[in-house]
This record gives sequence, structure tokens and C-alpha cells, in this order.
Amino acid sequence: MRILAFGDSFVAGAGDPAHQGWLGRALVGRPEVTAYNLGVRGDTSADVLARWSAEAEVRLTMVEPCGLVFAFGRNDANAFEDRPRLSAAESLKNTHQLLSQGALRAPVLMVGPPPADAPALAARVEDLNEAFKALCARLQTPYIDVLRPLAVSGTWLAEARAGDGAHPGAAGYQQMADLIAAHPAWRRFTGIDGIPT
Repeated sequence: MRILAFGDSFVAGAGDPAHQGWLGRALVGRPEVTAYNLGVRGDTSADVLARWSAEAEVRLTMVEPCGLVFAFGRNDANAFEDRPRLSAAESLKNTHQLLSQGALRAPVLMVGPPPADAPALAARVEDLNEAFKALCARLQTPYIDVLRPLAVSGTWLAEARAGDGAHPGAAGYQQMADLIAAHPAWRRFTGIDGIPT
């Protein structure tokens, strides 16, 4: 199976000393899966929308099952000149297009954004997470919500504070990977529980 994961620095695994991020860690012991980490630091949903199709084209195949993972949101919500880089409406429009267009090419799964520490940013990310979840429910796209479990445990935010303020280290990414790998939607998507969807 091939998994193409599109998103931002959290997909890329920025801050992870092992350079695995959550994607690599969620697929440990799965040699039958070829993972394409297509996370780009600083990318918003608009950036992912602009590039995903061309990047997917050269990696998708009819020879084996393929799946598309989309994971973004923190950069949409990040403040630029005292306002989010993208409005919630823009984020949802971009996400709707990504999920709808992606579903025409391969099964799609979305992973929600991780928590933020700054109160204003944290509130915007939480609102966006809920909006993404509702959109995925309408589109019948599997959604994995990692925000609250990561926030409650404290490991992700503590490591981010000790690092660059945004990205965790190995333990934070491992915790996110464990949440994702155990989720029924991921297990179905990656074929652990039968044929990939």
C-alpha cells in the first residue's frame, strides 16, 4: 500500500530528533506500506490545495492500494498582522475541495491539528478542529481528532515549550502516532483491519 500524507511541519515531523514525525512512527513495523511524507513547513490549507494534485499524480498507482492523508490547520490559524493567516471560511472551503477532489483519486483520511499553547491561537485551532470534524462528517471522510488527548496529556505542549514553541520532540510525536495508529479509522485505512478502504 502507498500512503501520501499532505500537510504542514507537523506532518513533516519538525522538531523530532529521529526525523520520523507521527507518520513514520505510526507505520513502524509496516514494511508493506510505502509512505510519502509530503509535509511542508509553513503550509496552510491553501498551499496544500495548490500543490497536492501534481505531487499525488507521480505517486499514485493502480498496481497497489493507495490512500491520501490530509493534516493541516495550525498555520491557517496562526496570526499574521493580528489576524489568522486564513479565515475559518477560507480554511473550510480549501478543505472541502481537498477532500472532495482527493476522494476522486483514492480513499481519503484527515488528521486534525495538534494543540497550541498561546490562548488566542489555541482557541482558533480548537474552533477549526470542530469545523473540520463537522465537515468530514458531512463528506463521510474519516477524521482523527488528536487535539484534546494531546492537550490533556501535556507532553506535546511541554516539549513544544522546551523547543521552538510550536513543535514537540520525540515523545510528543510518539504520543500522536500512538493515538492515530490505534484509531479504528486509521486501522481500516491502512488495511490492518482488512482491506484498505
